[in-house]
Amino acid sequence: MNFNLYVLIEWWPKILSAFGTTLFYFVVCSCVAVLFAILISMLLALRLKGLTCFLRAYIAVFRNTPLLVQLFLLFYGLPFIGIRMPAFFCGLIGVALNEGAFISEIIRGYIEALPRGDWEAGESLGLSRFSVIRYAILPQALRDSVPAVTGQISIIIKDTSLFSMIMISELTRTANSIYTRTFDTSGFIISAVLYLFIFFLLTLLSKQIERRYKVKR
Repeated sequence: MNFNLYVLIEWWPKILSAFGTTLFYFVVCSCVAVLFAILISMLLALRLKGLTCFLRAYIAVFRNTPLLVQLFLLFYGLPFIGIRMPAFFCGLIGVALNEGAFISEIIRGYIEALPRGDWEAGESLGLSRFSVIRYAILPQALRDSVPAVTGQISIIIKDTSLFSMIMISELTRTANSIYTRTFDTSGFIISAVLYLFIFFLLTLLSKQIERRYKVKR
């Protein structure tokens, strides 16, 4: 392993551009995955038999198969049945489906952990089960699940490194390009530092949210 400052200076514009791309993909994928997970957890809480069976099957499949395989199927497999999508959408859909399955299980766990009295209070007011979930149950579950969900979101930044396998020029792919051209590992070292920087910012954000909503661990 070696670190060459001159190589780093020469490639810095491309590294910075790749960092911006990675950060953009991380933010978009995180937002979509969380919103999708909230929807899934709400639908599971409704306890509609047919829908619940379908969603449980979806969660089982996407939690127990590698994300890389899912990305390959979206990017390389769909064209065989006439469906072509840009690499960005393949990555976005893959991460949203994969991480959405994990995050929805986290939120569902917090929903089920709430006291039965919270459900009964809403039902006593004549609210439908959907309204009870929307206005009483879900807000509490989301507040309580902030630490766990943030921890899962942090995995998404590592997931974006797999985008290099579907031809997206993010941080890892750029670092690999530097290595193949210069045989210098400086690109990988600075990439690791930048990934850690994002993790650091995410940790600070999580603590701010926890303090704001007074999340009880």
